[in-house]
Amino acid sequence: MEKICLDFDTALDFLRGDPPTIEKLKYYADREELCITSLSMMHLLETVKKREAIMALANSVTVLPLDKKAAHIAHQINRDMQGKGEIPKTKETVFTAAICMANDAFLFSRSSWKFDGINGLKRV
Repeated sequence: MEKICLDFDTALDFLRGDPPTIEKLKYYADREELCITSLSMMHLLETVKKREAIMALANSVTVLPLDKKAAHIAHQINRDMQGKGEIPKTKETVFTAAICMANDAFLFSRSSWKFDGINGLKRV
């Protein structure tokens, strides 16, 4: 079973009831382990007024932490991008990618362009 990690935008779309997002998540929920990052959960808590909806989501998925391994990977992503002379990504983008990579999870994002240039990140 693979891990599918929703980024903040995708989790927000789900909570808003976006039909294409819900349909795709139903497909994955039957086959894979759904996850969100601890950063996305924090962002949801800051953004969505209905805390019970956020907690219901958090209780139905795995929340992946920003831990030592992810921090090391985030540092490497920044070094790689600087070495290629590319525009640095936001910290949230780098941490989200690093958490996915540290947990061998595929990223599910409607804003996948934010993650362009990050080597080793698996996406659905």
